[in-house]
Amino acid sequence: MKYISKSLTNVGKVRSANEDNLGEAKTPNGDLFVVCDGMGGHVGGAQASTIAVNSLIEYFQREVYDNVIQAIDHALSFANEQIYASALSNPDLKGMGTTAVVLLVRGEECFVGHVGDSRIYLRSNGKLNRITKDHSFVQTLVDSGVIDDEDAENHPNKNQILQALGIAPAVKATICQSPILPKAGDMFLLCSDGLNGMVNDRDMERIMQEDNLMVTSENLITAALNGGGHDNITASLVLIEESAHNSSRFVHFNPKPKVIDMSSTQQFGGGATAAVHKKSKLPYIIGGGTALLGGALAIIMLMMKDEVPDESQKILTKEDLKTYVCQNMNDITKDMKVDFAADTITNSQCEGTNHIFIIEDSTIVEIKTEIINKPMKSDDAEPEEEINVPAPKKIKNMSKQEITSLQVGASVADEKGDFEAHGYKISVDKNKVKSKDKVKVENLSVNILRNHTVKASQGLDAIVQLYISKCPKLNKESLINHNVDNNTKLKSSDKQTLNQGKTIEGMVLEIPCD
Repeated sequence: MKYISKSLTNVGKVRSANEDNLGEAKTPNGDLFVVCDGMGGHVGGAQASTIAVNSLIEYFQREVYDNVIQAIDHALSFANEQIYASALSNPDLKGMGTTAVVLLVRGEECFVGHVGDSRIYLRSNGKLNRITKDHSFVQTLVDSGVIDDEDAENHPNKNQILQALGIAPAVKATICQSPILPKAGDMFLLCSDGLNGMVNDRDMERIMQEDNLMVTSENLITAALNGGGHDNITASLVLIEESAHNSSRFVHFNPKPKVIDMSSTQQFGGGATAAVHKKSKLPYIIGGGTALLGGALAIIMLMMKDEVPDESQKILTKEDLKTYVCQNMNDITKDMKVDFAADTITNSQCEGTNHIFIIEDSTIVEIKTEIINKPMKSDDAEPEEEINVPAPKKIKNMSKQEITSLQVGASVADEKGDFEAHGYKISVDKNKVKSKDKVKVENLSVNILRNHTVKASQGLDAIVQLYISKCPKLNKESLINHNVDNNTKLKSSDKQTLNQGKTIEGMVLEIPCD
């Protein structure tokens, strides 16, 4: 596949600083394009979007990933962890976060993922299609037909998003479940809501008929400025010049018509949905009418038939079932159709869990969940508060073997045989230990950063990644060794499990931070 690209960003007419950020990089996994829209103040927002772009590029530069769809999901989780850790270490940045959209061009296929309300569009056959769906409260109203898409831009809650990088220890991104296959002449647009919030899809579609990317990108920015320029504006264009595909294949999320005339969220009662107000640090709780929204959405589903089918209507293949991304596994349900007659398919994308699909007569008749003890690559547990270093514990009458096993650093033993190792004070009975060997230790004490309670299916790698920003020397081996040697709260069976590189739900681990 051959393409050309062009990206522009503009501070807009109102804001004093540009919190948007964009990136483009050639990686071992393909060519990567990223657009992020920061929030949390002009300093925090810019910092969050910068960390996100750099982290995403770093992740795809590390190694070649066989499962690109899963890699995009992990890359966004990695970026989330970096932003969240940065905010924890700097109180001035508390509350910062960012949206993100990712496009990866790999061979003859393209893959997308996103968090928040920045968008990716695809112009194909002259029509502009949304290929991401906003993680926002207003989008749920649009989906349900409560308001239409044009009403959404003027809705009082338009800036309340349901997902963002950096505002919580874990994030739920949306990743395409199958590759996008663009043909020659198709054009991708990655943009922040400073563009699509000021320019409607019809006008963007008209502007994007021009294949001169410099002209098109400048015209998009100008249109957003003429529309008010109330936010930072970023547009990144990728035009496919040569492709192996004669026709395009993609899933779109184009707006559907309004079927219920209700413009105020105050008419809803019942449950609550957590949201974050963009450009602000404050979390909001918005009233939600789950049953009504779901009913309206069902009506729309019956009334509408898209030109390109939604993912939920797709006839799944064996490969789809095997590689479906863990976060969206609930999209696959009983009675869904597949393109083969009968089989039992195992999906191992959820670390710690296997999903088993039983197929008969080209239909999923049963879904089983198998729990396995397998480490995860990302963590959804919020760190607990820091605790004080425990007082040194006196251990009497250690054997010579026990003492000499601590030889890992500089000699600190004295004539009385008293020394401290790994945060403990050890008294040696010289009548039992008659040796001139000096016991060596690396540190006189080890700071215990936190007590961490292991969550279900949470592996050691995930725990290390959660705390490594504050403890750069922490690794899987040091975490195991410290808890096996020094954590008196662990049972012998738990220590044996740790020695095997495994964890058990509810296990309380000390996080050593030298």
